[in-house]
Amino acid sequence: MLLWMNIINGPHQKNNRPITPINQLLNLIILKKALKTWLTVVLVIITGACFAQKIKSDEIPYFYNKPPAVAVDKNIKNFQVVLEAAYEAKNQQLMKNYEQEKRAAVDRYRKDLADYPVLVKAAEARYDKEMAEYNKKSLGTKIVETSLNGNGKPVKQLPNRPYMTEVPYPDLQSSYDYGALGSTYINLEGYQNNPTNALKIVVTLFGYDHTVPRNMDEQQESVSLGSGNNGVHKTTLYHTEFSYRHPMTVKVFAPDGKEQLSLTPPELNSYKIYKSDATTTPVRINTELLVKTSAEKVLQENLKFINTLLNDKYGFSKVKRTATLYYIKNNDAEYQDMTTAFNEASSGLIMLQQDAAGAKAKLDKACGLWNTALKEADPNNKKARINKDITLVIYFNLLEAYFAEGNVSDGQSTLDKMNNINLSMSDRRTKIGYDMLFSELKTRQQNNQ
Repeated sequence: MLLWMNIINGPHQKNNRPITPINQLLNLIILKKALKTWLTVVLVIITGACFAQKIKSDEIPYFYNKPPAVAVDKNIKNFQVVLEAAYEAKNQQLMKNYEQEKRAAVDRYRKDLADYPVLVKAAEARYDKEMAEYNKKSLGTKIVETSLNGNGKPVKQLPNRPYMTEVPYPDLQSSYDYGALGSTYINLEGYQNNPTNALKIVVTLFGYDHTVPRNMDEQQESVSLGSGNNGVHKTTLYHTEFSYRHPMTVKVFAPDGKEQLSLTPPELNSYKIYKSDATTTPVRINTELLVKTSAEKVLQENLKFINTLLNDKYGFSKVKRTATLYYIKNNDAEYQDMTTAFNEASSGLIMLQQDAAGAKAKLDKACGLWNTALKEADPNNKKARINKDITLVIYFNLLEAYFAEGNVSDGQSTLDKMNNINLSMSDRRTKIGYDMLFSELKTRQQNNQ
């Protein structure tokens, strides 16, 4: 208030000079211009805040259908899985050698046991003879021989009793019910697990390979403050570490036996490193339990990896995706069409897998409302109902709906229209993401026409 009074009345005059009417008029003109400037600034801030607050978003999780990456004969409706282990032949040979060595040990033990009484009898006869010769010697001879040669009274030396040689059990790779294992982890989506006119999937396991687990130590510096123990201190930390891998190959054959795929994923052929949590004391390693636990986990992870790989190439997969849909928050009915479109699209996405026809009807309705709204788009007018910001979120909504429906044509058309708009860095990244999605979808659809 003081500011405005100073503008109207002017500053205090020195030497008590009076304020003239002309000065008052000039002050009023200055006041009017200042008020206009302030009101304009406040109006711009309020208007900008209102428009910024209109656009809201919500995340909608849903599943969409992903076509195969390669061409698949439409007459093929089935698949079968053959899981085999290349190491089973080695397991069998190791067991064969083990049984042979065990039988040889038993035979050797039985022979030694049969010969043992004869050896004992011979040892006792030898002892009796030595004792007889010893007793014939004079006392002086016995003393001299003992002092010169150290030969004293004969000692009975009986042979050791025979024992069974222990044959160590071979270190075998784990065996499984390969049929059950294959049906548990390999499932080609969009097909029935039936060998009739089927894609034949052959997965070969080459066995778990690992180095010997060992304790490792490392020095770590820490800073201590207070209690008279200030400074940098070194602590020794211990952990268990070893390298491992379980190589696998996958082949796919058409029903006529023609090979469609032969692949050794490098991700499964490379060694990975297991590293336990660090402790301040050395850990006692239970090697057998640690290796077994790791082997089971890696087997499951690798089969899941192959299942994902196969479904990406051949499956008609249901893929989970989280969409971001935009709506306009407004208390009046100005954006009722946007609210209706948002609700219809949200419902359509969620019910896409349960009711494809119903979902498409809802998505089509939402797209119709959005496209109608775009007819009044005025990106250069911030006060327009469909200004630049709202135009962009409508485009992003359309892109999500078209992608969910697999509508590449309208999706690409929408992307092309967005090329005429100056995008922020964030919006540009979002658009590039949709560019990549529709490009891949187009390729997959073309491969399976």
